This record gives sequence, structure tokens and C-alpha cells, in this order.
Amino acid sequence: MTNISQYKHWEEVANPSTRYIYDIFKKKGFELRVVGGAVRDVLQGKSPKDIDMATSATPTDIVDICTSEGIKHILTGIQHGTVTLMVDDTPYEVTTLRVDTDTDGRHAEVEFTTEFQLDAARRDLTINAMSADVDGTLYDYFDGKLHLQNKQVLFVGDPVERIAEDYLRILRYFRFYGRIAKEGDQWDAPTISAIDHNKAGLKQISRERIWLEMQKMIVGNHVKEILIKMKSLELFPLINLSDKFNINDLSSQHSIASISDIRSVTLLSYAFKSVEDFSKLRKAWKMSSDEEYIGQFVIKHRKLTEVKYFKDLLVDTPKHCRHKFHMAFKELCLSRGSSDDNLLKTLSEWNVPEYPLRGDLVIKHLSLPKGPLVHKYVSLGKNKWKESHYSLSADEILTYLALEFNKSKR
Repeated sequence: MTNISQYKHWEEVANPSTRYIYDIFKKKGFELRVVGGAVRDVLQGKSPKDIDMATSATPTDIVDICTSEGIKHILTGIQHGTVTLMVDDTPYEVTTLRVDTDTDGRHAEVEFTTEFQLDAARRDLTINAMSADVDGTLYDYFDGKLHLQNKQVLFVGDPVERIAEDYLRILRYFRFYGRIAKEGDQWDAPTISAIDHNKAGLKQISRERIWLEMQKMIVGNHVKEILIKMKSLELFPLINLSDKFNINDLSSQHSIASISDIRSVTLLSYAFKSVEDFSKLRKAWKMSSDEEYIGQFVIKHRKLTEVKYFKDLLVDTPKHCRHKFHMAFKELCLSRGSSDDNLLKTLSEWNVPEYPLRGDLVIKHLSLPKGPLVHKYVSLGKNKWKESHYSLSADEILTYLALEFNKSKR
């Protein structure tokens, strides 16, 4: 039996909180292990993001243990056996071991079990089916560690059956391929065949779930090769990607962007020539309002680099929207890599001046009636103010507007 307690980052998994949870369950007569991503991450030499656990205890047992031990808990997905334990203000998902009794490619009916191997057999990929106790003993029923070492992404058992249980696994396969595979085009033939056989099932998957997977895929490795493969398998129409989705433009920007910090939607926007084409996908995938703002901002302004242009854009942005401007501007700069570091610093530190002229002053000074002319001259004055690098006073702007107004009457 392999032990991974000496691996870097294992102590982050087997921390005092997880050991506390482990000891309590063991005292009550139940087995508990860390499962899935945390084990995979440690074997890759990465710091784990989340620590999820599986146990032989039933959901009722988990709640009883939490109640008797005074552990704050949330019934996250009690019908599927998941309870979130709050220990030292950190959430730990604990899920009862289970097997799928009936699936429709989107949802699964589950039955609880006490066998870890049966639970592992229902998981999607071998690299996600490993588990370990807090002492570092690794349980690897499907050679996930070997596949991880060989940079292979393979389904547990029969790929056709695994995909048919949840068609989203098609996208998860490509997402993990981008994280694990060494080369971008070393596809496993039986896996690709299984994807091709099951691809129509993607129509059943909710658009939100598709976007969640695509977000992670887009900021991973081998983006160009993955998207080309997906397109060759005719997956694009099934997930609302049209012929206007430009793989080359996206992958070219991917190669220079600050990937570790950037949002997926920022890179995604480079695949579109127009805001209209992006907006169609935004609606189809039900992206958030922030994602919509970022995507449209990047598409509109990605070819521009002048500091003055963005300063003008910022002063024209209403105060209540400026936080969104800064959010989207940061994303634009990240998409262009370190070359935009100074531009980002300049705008983020700039004390935005306020246009000093109000409409009532224009009405009074030019003796204008309320209406479109007021807006015209306020805007005209603002443009002159921007040309002066925001240095003109209200009186100076009014003097300029009076001259322009008198010219118009000749």
C-alpha cells in the first residue's frame, strides 16, 4: 500500500482540522478518507484548493456526530449524502459513500454504501477516484497514480458507460486533459470514440454547467488543440459555439496573457469579432452581468493602448459604474500580459477629475431653453475639457462655449 504522507503539501490536507474530523468519525466507528481533487493535487506537487472527504457513515450518522460534538454543519446536499462541516471557520464537505442506481445522463439516483471501492467506481476519471486516510495511506483502485505519472486522462472502467451517466463528463475530460496531459494531441482513441458516441447527450446539460467547465478549460493548457479536437468531433453546435468562434485568436491571446490571474471570460472574448456575437453566447451560457461587462469591454477596446484614451473613457463612465470599469480594465491589461503593467498601474492610481460644468450653468450662460441643445453644449464643453487634459475651469469652458454658440448663430 502506497503512503503519500511525505509528499509536499500533504500536511495541508492532514491538517489539525481534518485530523480532528477523522478522529471523531473513527471514535464513532466510521471510516473516513480524503477523496478526489485534494489527493490528486498532492500527487502533482500542488497545494490543494478544497479538502473533501467521504465516509461510511450515513447522512443521519454525520448529522448526529456533528450535533453530539457541537460541530456547526450545513445540510449542503443531504439527499445525496453531503454535509458541510465548519471547523475553525473552514468548510469541509463530508459525503456518504454511494453508488448510482439510476442515471439519465444529467441526474443520478444514489444508494448509500460502506464500500470505498464501489464509491470510487462511480467517479469519472481514474485520477479523481483516489482516496487517502489522514496518515497518508493511498487507496488507488483504478491506477490513478500511474495515469497521473504518465500524464494520462482516462475514465474509470468503460468510458462509454461513464459518459452516459453524466454527459458533462465529456467537457470534464477535455478540461482535465488541459491540466494533466504533457502534449496537446496525444488522445486516447477509445476515449475519443466514446465521446463521439455520446456527444448528443450534451444537449441535455444545463448551459450554466457547460460554462463552468468551459471557464476552467479556457485558462488551462493545450487550449488550441483541445478546441480543435472538440470542433472536429462536432461538439461546438451542441454547446452553442458557432462558426464565428475563432480558435486561433483565442489561443494566440492565451499564449501572452497573465493566465494565473485572468478571468476566463476575458480570454473567451478574444474568440469573437463583435460584441453581438459574444452577447449571443453570453445569453446562451447565462453568464453573469460582470462577465457580460468584461467581455463587451475587452472586445470594444482591446486594440487600443493609449493612456489618454482610457482616461477619457474613465471620466465618461458614471461614478456608480467606475468599479466595473476598473474590473474590466484590469482584465484587459491581464489579457495583454506584462506589457500593460504600467498602463494598469497608471489608471488604478489616477485620481479621476470631475467635469466642472453642469447643465444649469450652460442654460444660464448661453440663455438656452431646456432640451437637446443643453446636452449638445455640455458634451461639447466636456470634449474641450478632455482635450486640455482636464485642466480647463468651468469659466474657461463657458467662454469657449459662448464663442461656439455665437458662431452657430451667424
